[in-house]
Amino acid sequence: MDYFHEESVSRVKMGLNSIVYVLCYIAMILFALMAVANFQAVFYQLANGNIDFVTIIAMLVSGGLAYGAFVLKNNQRIEYDYTFTNGIFDIAKVINNSRRKKLLSVDVKEFEVIAPISDEGFQRMLNHKGIQKRHNYFLNRGSGLYYGVFTQDGVKSLLVFEPSQKLLELFKIFNPRNVKVR
Repeated sequence: MDYFHEESVSRVKMGLNSIVYVLCYIAMILFALMAVANFQAVFYQLANGNIDFVTIIAMLVSGGLAYGAFVLKNNQRIEYDYTFTNGIFDIAKVINNSRRKKLLSVDVKEFEVIAPISDEGFQRMLNHKGIQKRHNYFLNRGSGLYYGVFTQDGVKSLLVFEPSQKLLELFKIFNPRNVKVR
């Protein structure tokens, strides 16, 4: 029997993120217009045979600020996709519903433990010297967070994520001894 489950995790409260998104959009447009105006001024100055470095610096700074506002705007709309396919757990980051970046792919059998962060072992694992990599792939803080410890390519890693009950049940099928469910 094939096991497949896919779910998306998005922010529950988007109020502040929506405000930042709109402000960044406005700032991006204003800084881009300033960069274009300074760009035209630079070409006008070059046509007249003189160079004003202040205009060039203003063009570069306003262009950089426009790009920074663009990046910040896109980072306000982030989701994580959790995909489980026959014992393989994949995590991808979806930015602004347009770009998808694969972050992690791990066999569920590789997990030493999967448990809620309220478990006493979580604090111990946070301070464990053997953990070389930390993956924080969650958006909402609270009681739905779980942690997992696994070794991949010789690197011991700690994963903090927010799975659904269905996903935890599938983990339990493939790794029954190491999955603790609330």
